[in-house]
Amino acid sequence: MAIPAKRKTWLIVLLGIPASILLLFGLLIAFIFVSAPYNPMLLAFLTNIEVYNDSGVDIWVTPIGMWEGSGTYGPLPRYNGDSAPARRSRQTHDIPLKAGGAVKITYDWDDINFRHLLVRTASGEVYITDTDKHGGRSACYSPEHDRYRIPPITEMQQAPAELLPCTRGESVQYSPGGGVPLRNP
Repeated sequence: MAIPAKRKTWLIVLLGIPASILLLFGLLIAFIFVSAPYNPMLLAFLTNIEVYNDSGVDIWVTPIGMWEGSGTYGPLPRYNGDSAPARRSRQTHDIPLKAGGAVKITYDWDDINFRHLLVRTASGEVYITDTDKHGGRSACYSPEHDRYRIPPITEMQQAPAELLPCTRGESVQYSPGGGVPLRNP
């Protein structure tokens, strides 16, 4: 039995409109995922720092900062370069660094204030060196310097136990100064 032409037209319209909407929505989602690395706002907040190993031994470094709004500390959100396409790096922690060597780190400073470098030695000891002091929970700033030096191990302090999960890529609640509450500047 044949479907009359008028019903065929309505059937095509009724099926075609939702199908077209779904197709356009799918294309929009695909466009968002493909174009996200080219986001010009993201590129505005990417910055480069260089970490130089003056410790005299091979080490693994984890640059950490305080996330805006929460006071949570964690590894800096690293990127593989500072131009489009900006892709997140999988290696945010335990970055290998030979004695006398340097590593360039590109990160997004829009939501995190760079605070410390955690330094792990081959023996598993973790030390800490301070980096930047400006910025609080309510505002983020670009790094104070372009280059940071890791001093000899004997000049660094043991890292606080609360920050050790950061060397595994985790974020933690931390109050510098042994439990003194963080203040908004």
